[in-house]
Amino acid sequence: MTAHKKFKIGLSIFWLICGIASCSSSTDQEFKIVEGRLQMIDSVVIQDENFQFGSIYHPKIFNDTILGFADGTFTGISLFNARTGAYITNFETDSIDSYVIPYQNYTQFSIDRDSVFIMNNMNSTVYEFDLKKNYINNIELDFNNIRSRPFFMGNFERKGNRFYVTPYFDGAGLNELFLNAPSVSVFDLEGNHLYDFGRYPEDYLEGKLVLSNYESKIIKGDKMYIINAAGKLVLKEYSLDGNLTQSYNLLSDHFDPTIGFYTDDPFEAPLTDQVNGLATDQNADDKTFYITYTSFDTRDREFGLKTFRWMLMKVDLENKSIKEFELADNWYIDELTELVAQVKNDTVSILIREPDEKLYLKRLIFD
Repeated sequence: MTAHKKFKIGLSIFWLICGIASCSSSTDQEFKIVEGRLQMIDSVVIQDENFQFGSIYHPKIFNDTILGFADGTFTGISLFNARTGAYITNFETDSIDSYVIPYQNYTQFSIDRDSVFIMNNMNSTVYEFDLKKNYINNIELDFNNIRSRPFFMGNFERKGNRFYVTPYFDGAGLNELFLNAPSVSVFDLEGNHLYDFGRYPEDYLEGKLVLSNYESKIIKGDKMYIINAAGKLVLKEYSLDGNLTQSYNLLSDHFDPTIGFYTDDPFEAPLTDQVNGLATDQNADDKTFYITYTSFDTRDREFGLKTFRWMLMKVDLENKSIKEFELADNWYIDELTELVAQVKNDTVSILIREPDEKLYLKRLIFD
């Protein structure tokens, strides 16, 4: 065998291994935690009197004017004016005349120009309407595994000519989900499955585990960023083709990476700090990200709940700096608190229900 052929074979094996193991570089020791200051810009009351949302899923802002999210009834997607808080409309069975959609199982949506895409998590179908609720199309996503379907706690986004979806592996338990389900499944606009990428942390398989969040994901430019919910804070950068290009091990003064596994009763598991939001300016060239997470001072369930905090972290990947700030204390443990994925320049938005029982969209700068 010639040296040239040996080189080609060796190179092929290298890329095969990299494809399986997701070869990438990793940075951890370079980050530093610095002080930051939070400035409140404005606060808008969301006019949800007719809904009184107890929980919401995947809040997003489009064109700086439309705030959309799903709620705990799973019956549709509601849209509000992000500047005034006024109710605009919702996409659900009772309000759509142009096409009959199934009654329930909606938490995922995406708006692209004048098209609204809402996904039914049960039948794996994406329904496309215009902003006036005129039916355009429906696309059934053809998952390559019959036991997989969209996950209501996951992500869904149209980017170019592809859909990026978080799949759920319907197995005997959560360990099967963490073992067998990829982080992202990719489809073309006809619903054909193209490829999968990403895996849950191996730490999740070390015991019985129940999480209130799984992973947070966002597309920025030609990359997707994914951060795990529990365990070590790791922000992963993937190309949209599914290659892991970078992995950042983040620092925190308040996030405890200890995972609370349980033995018999999941409600007796030690408390676990969890990431529940990831945001960035998707139109900017920088590498600045905002992360929200819940934190407890102690793992003990009886006393730890009183130490609940909802924290905001600002991560600057270029300058390797991290800032942290407490957004809400233990009064808010059962209240609605959500980070909006879209950042405008350096202004980040949150949804929070305050003691006056009103839901607010607040804009702030963390510098």
